[in-house]
Amino acid sequence: MKNGAVIKAIVMTVLAAIVVLGLYMVFTRSKKAGPEESYDITVVDEITTTNLEKNYPASARKVVELYAKTMQVLYRETYNDSQEDKMVAVIEGLMDEELLAANSSFAKSIKNEVKERREGDYSISAFVVQTKEPDEVMVTGRKMCNVDCLINLRHGSNGTTANYYQFVMRREKETGNWKILGWTIKDNNDD
Repeated sequence: MKNGAVIKAIVMTVLAAIVVLGLYMVFTRSKKAGPEESYDITVVDEITTTNLEKNYPASARKVVELYAKTMQVLYRETYNDSQEDKMVAVIEGLMDEELLAANSSFAKSIKNEVKERREGDYSISAFVVQTKEPDEVMVTGRKMCNVDCLINLRHGSNGTTANYYQFVMRREKETGNWKILGWTIKDNNDD
């Protein structure tokens, strides 16, 4: 019996050593892998890395949504001059060629508006783009539609103002992409 107890003790010791060695290897192997590089993409990065040539918004509503989101980031987030230029370029990429041709200083106008709003402690707290598909009409051989968007403009601690915008959209002939031709602020009584 003594031999059986000794063999049993040896087997148990060997098994315990294997378990301890296995646990040691699991913990040390994960530590030796080193710190993984992790990069959290910010909302500024999300806009500045937008490539409209490869990934243009699929609908008129999505174009307005990207415009509103970019303006929200410009008003509220921290960024450098290079990032601002990239975000303004995204906004320009959403505009109709006729609108840009009529306003040769479009980028400068956007930057001035953003600067004034930031200095005045304004921010876009939220926006909502209409959920239903807009009605398309043909005007001089091109498809057009209107997309409504509610933009909540916050002024410091003075409260929030709801502004209803109606974006006039026109489809490009060459690409079929929807572009912003212009916009107006709707009266709250408009339907």
